Amino acid sequence: MAADACVPPNVIDIAAPLLLGVIWNWALYGMLVVQVYVYSYNFSKDRRAIKLLVYGIFFMETLQTILSGADLYYWFVEGFGNLSHLANPYTSEYNTPIIGALIAMAVQFFFSWRIWVMSGRKAWWLCAVICLFSIVSAGGGFAGGIGAAVHGRFNSGRALKIEGMIWLIDNAVCDFLIAGSMIYYLTRRAVSENLLTDHAMAKIIRLVVETNVLTTIVGIASVITVVGFPEKNWFTCPTAVLGKLYSNTLLVSFNNRISIRDAASSLGAMTFGSRGFGVNSTGPRAEGVVLNAMGMATSEDREIKAESLRGAGETKRVPQFISIV
Repeated sequence: MAADACVPPNVIDIAAPLLLGVIWNWALYGMLVVQVYVYSYNFSKDRRAIKLLVYGIFFMETLQTILSGADLYYWFVEGFGNLSHLANPYTSEYNTPIIGALIAMAVQFFFSWRIWVMSGRKAWWLCAVICLFSIVSAGGGFAGGIGAAVHGRFNSGRALKIEGMIWLIDNAVCDFLIAGSMIYYLTRRAVSENLLTDHAMAKIIRLVVETNVLTTIVGIASVITVVGFPEKNWFTCPTAVLGKLYSNTLLVSFNNRISIRDAASSLGAMTFGSRGFGVNSTGPRAEGVVLNAMGMATSEDREIKAESLRGAGETKRVPQFISIV
């Protein structure tokens, strides 16, 4: 009975967000490992800068996962029965807002670069706005993490709540701008006369919407928990998975090229309309047009297209690919 009397009635509110956040974080890390394996197996010829981005983010996510494991041990093993441990962020003030903000900024910068290329290198002002919001968001994450480390508690007053809101709201704004911009430029560049291209473009647009909406929803949920429940640490659950969501979004975007190539190969020959080749096109060429519209054609894709044109004796009106990965 004495032991029960020492347990506060709100212990579930304290412990559950921490535990669930780490569990979902690890689950998303498992998904990320699979995505990185698929990427490394299929796209070994990507540009070195892109591979550095992928493996650099994977390294940071691995470090973050290890630190979250240390947090879990500190809260629920070393601190078993000691509620003061549950109020102490331990390493989470570094691995969630700081590492998470770095990963989000890297991914948002990449998508900003892709938007710039997809726009024909004209929408520099839009990319600058996205990068500005991303930098401010990362600054809020850094400030919030450092503040939590200094105070040694999850809930440390109005200042940290404002920093957290800057981090999360700017993240949501970036995701909204990225999704809207990519949909606009993908739609504008779509080759509407071709059925395969229409189907593939619809799939790409759906992927852009779903991935960015997911990170936006989680960011908004984090803001709601910070603002609506300032005396609780419920925000630790959604914010624990934000970094992993951005990493998986990046890898899903890269690996989606596999399904585009498979679809192009399986549906075979077709003819493009007024903005196409004016000749009967094979699957690899159709694939190239879709990847070009995405801003994701690689040097390997250009080689495949040139080879298929040479094999068919076609040397004219070959569209230029925009190489971004």
